[in-house]
Amino acid sequence: MSEWITDRLPTFDEAIGYTVLKWHKGKPCAWAYDGIKLGEPWQPIPKPAPYVKPKRWTVEWNADGAYWVLTDGKWRLCMLMMDWDKKDAAQRICDIYNEAMP
Repeated sequence: MSEWITDRLPTFDEAIGYTVLKWHKGKPCAWAYDGIKLGEPWQPIPKPAPYVKPKRWTVEWNADGAYWVLTDGKWRLCMLMMDWDKKDAAQRICDIYNEAMP
């Protein structure tokens, strides 16, 4: 089933910045929503997914040294005073790093 709409006109709420997509001369074009005529194929412009900041830091267990490590793939920060059961504390520190550091 085609996602192009032809049986009704677009509304202001379906437009992004007054604009929808219209099929025009064999390709989709940005078009003012009130410039669409009934029967012309149109569709709302897809809304982008919200930005999610990537997590730079992750927590890893170093079995050789028996401690938690924060790593960003390049740097490794050793949590020497943390035992195996302290993963929650290491994760909280990791979350703070992800929030505070670019």
